[in-house]
Amino acid sequence: MTPPPAEEKVLNWLSKLIALGLQVVEAGFVLVLLSVLLYILLGADAGLYVGSVVVNVKILIDAFTPQALIGVAIVVTLGWIAKRPR
Repeated sequence: MTPPPAEEKVLNWLSKLIALGLQVVEAGFVLVLLSVLLYILLGADAGLYVGSVVVNVKILIDAFTPQALIGVAIVVTLGWIAKRPR
């Protein structure tokens, strides 16, 4: 059964919005990774922004308990298994 044209437009719009959101998240993740890499390479001379990103990452890592890390690992693994081609 084919959805009506109005529903199809909404579904297309939502899929484009989700794709845009994923691209924004990926860009942010890459920015954090680059900041950490710059901090590793340059140390304290990397700048205030890079230093603040690294401090925030350290705080985030300290806030995670081992149980939370295991839970995140399980969810990521289950998601990978679900998306894997059969």
